[in-house]
Amino acid sequence: MTEKKSGRYAVPADEDYEPGSNNEVLKNYLSIKSQSDMEVMETKELERAEEDVSELFTEDHKFTADNVCKIHELWLANIYPFAGKYRTVNMAKGGFSFAAASRVEALMFQLERNFLAKYTPCNYSDMKQLAYALGIVHVEFILIHPFREGNGRVARLLADLMAMQAKMPPLNYASIDQTENPQGFDRYILAIHASVDENYEPIVEIFKRLLEQTI
Repeated sequence: MTEKKSGRYAVPADEDYEPGSNNEVLKNYLSIKSQSDMEVMETKELERAEEDVSELFTEDHKFTADNVCKIHELWLANIYPFAGKYRTVNMAKGGFSFAAASRVEALMFQLERNFLAKYTPCNYSDMKQLAYALGIVHVEFILIHPFREGNGRVARLLADLMAMQAKMPPLNYASIDQTENPQGFDRYILAIHASVDENYEPIVEIFKRLLEQTI
């Protein structure tokens, strides 16, 4: 199976794209063919989903892998047939390979057992402890990259829900936004890569800054 570039990811060349999209937009219920139009639709649906999930999970909720799938489904169910389902293709970005598709389900179970069960409900009052909990759950999820689309935004939404359990507002991500702050985004990517070897200090420092900026 050959690989080809598809916007942000390297994916199998025989993946199912929307006809007429020049292999830039995945097959979707709305027959959207333009990547820019799809980005607008995804953002609109994300804004709706943010309100829905904030009412769905309580401050004392212990998150599970199924909950994460539910968040993804609530966001993208009106757009993609794979909403809420683990990806079935291998993916890489910038030469960095995420977890093999065949391992995603098992790794999400490990995420639930080793991290979600430990750090949620996220009721930390100490900012250092809160930053560590947010950072480690975030980066372990990102390294798995369980979904075909939307992993970064689901990870941020999960971090927001955890922060709200700690009686914090949703986080301000401007300092690591790829468009608004490319240097900050590059530091964020390096922090993710460092976490492969369980060096969590860089990602924890990033979440400390995000919390400070949010407050």
